[in-house]
Amino acid sequence: MKAKLGPKAATMATAHKIATIFYTIIKNQVEYDETIWEARDAQRERRLEAKLKRQAKRLGYELVPIESNAA
Repeated sequence: MKAKLGPKAATMATAHKIATIFYTIIKNQVEYDETIWEARDAQRERRLEAKLKRQAKRLGYELVPIESNAA
């Protein structure tokens, strides 16, 4: 993150993530659960993929996923 956005933005992004985690824990009266954030990351990836497909289609391209063969 630091290399992409710079040190100030990376610090702000990290602070935002910590604040979001803290707020969720306090609001819902639950303990920290890593699986919640894994699900969020998966959802973020799905949204990004859909966005890229829309952009490619608008430009006249079609994105085809690379099939990985587990050896």
